[in-house]
Amino acid sequence: MRKLLIILLFLLIFVSACNKSHVLYVQNTASSDKQIVAKEQIDIAIVPKVMEIPYFQAVQEGVAEAAKHTGATVHFEGPTTANAAQQEEIIRRFISQKVDVLAVSVIDPDRLTPVLKEAKKQGITVLTWDADAHPEARDYFINMVDAERLGQHLLDSLVRQIGEKGTYVILSGSASSLNQEEWLHWIKQHNRTYYPRLVLREVAYTDDSSVTAYQEAKRVTTAYPELKGIIGIASLGPPAAASVLKEKGLTETIAVVGLASPRDMNTHLKEGNVRTVTLWSPKRLGYLTVMVAKLLRDGTVIDDGMLIDGVGRIQVNGDQIIMDEPIDFTVENVDQYDF
Repeated sequence: MRKLLIILLFLLIFVSACNKSHVLYVQNTASSDKQIVAKEQIDIAIVPKVMEIPYFQAVQEGVAEAAKHTGATVHFEGPTTANAAQQEEIIRRFISQKVDVLAVSVIDPDRLTPVLKEAKKQGITVLTWDADAHPEARDYFINMVDAERLGQHLLDSLVRQIGEKGTYVILSGSASSLNQEEWLHWIKQHNRTYYPRLVLREVAYTDDSSVTAYQEAKRVTTAYPELKGIIGIASLGPPAAASVLKEKGLTETIAVVGLASPRDMNTHLKEGNVRTVTLWSPKRLGYLTVMVAKLLRDGTVIDDGMLIDGVGRIQVNGDQIIMDEPIDFTVENVDQYDF
């Protein structure tokens, strides 16, 4: 009886520890019929920018599915707010746990480069996904879409609604986000080349906060009374802008386009506050990140055009793995997507 109690106590402690470290899947849990045969058991840590927003919750769903498919032990843990110091602390904890693969959506590349380099020195495979680090700090960046194509697509989406003349602003997440700054570069380049009469008045930063996004959307619509359009290049921007325009009665005057979850924009699209928004599948991005981590750790070479089960064919450009083309969501198709 005493021996049984000791075993039960051990199991309770083990389960509690797993919950604290956000273990999504362990090899000895029952797996699906499609499970990949593991060459060795690996430990993968996935670190998002922030936990409690719909975009990263959808990523986590994909991560959990891929964890079951591969049989790897996968942890998913990020800061409660988009705080680089908190993210660094989480990364250091995973390094101390000697995980095999560390995959991070980077808040601040400058802040996190030293700790990611430290992980590489200790033999950990370092990936970035969603938001990149400086190239020397990681092995691969898993990119959602081609940056140049996305920048052009977002500006073209705005022009289709407001024409080739007028003023617009951009709501970004953070000036330290390398991929958002790259999208911004290509929007400006496309603007100069093809739409010289279209004027970008300001790039406003939301610090990846829904409250700040709302405040900034409200501020720019007041500061620029002649404004014709808003492009949100971080997922909290378009919902905030749409809410502000609805409150101010400006949905017929100012167009909103950009990157946002169809779940967040469903009502705005159906009410006519917004005509179209764009994104990729964050769930698929989470799935791909785990699959790439597993394949690399198994010694598989990731080639351009490679078919990834559950994702499709990927592009490989140097040290970037590109997932897919962007998806446009409208009132006609928004109910087809659940992320």
